[in-house]
Amino acid sequence: MGDPTDGSSSTAPPSGIPITAEELRATPQWATTEAKAEDKNWDSLDHVRKENDTQWLRLYGKLLLVVTLVFTLVFLGSLLVWAWHYLAPRCWQWLEPGQLGKIQSVLFSGGMGAVVSNIIRTQISKA
Repeated sequence: MGDPTDGSSSTAPPSGIPITAEELRATPQWATTEAKAEDKNWDSLDHVRKENDTQWLRLYGKLLLVVTLVFTLVFLGSLLVWAWHYLAPRCWQWLEPGQLGKIQSVLFSGGMGAVVSNIIRTQISKA
């Protein structure tokens, strides 16, 4: 076999007899037994890939559901605590005015509500 840098063909078998163009077309170099065996396995590999994609989508859906529920519960809990501190008698309140102000700024800045509503809107549009 020739040196790849000298421009000679590297298609010659080890015996040094060059392969004719017809032989080269009849048996492509990639068509070894390993390549043929791998080619037969593509259907099963596609099946494995599809199963993995399905499992990932199920996990992603469950994770998104949990995150949505957590954000919704935090938002509603914060809203209830904030309302409680304005409606309940002073002796039933446990937050300082500064803490209550922080809850109010988070609730009414729209950030948390926007996150929850965006996640829910995205999921409803997929259905």
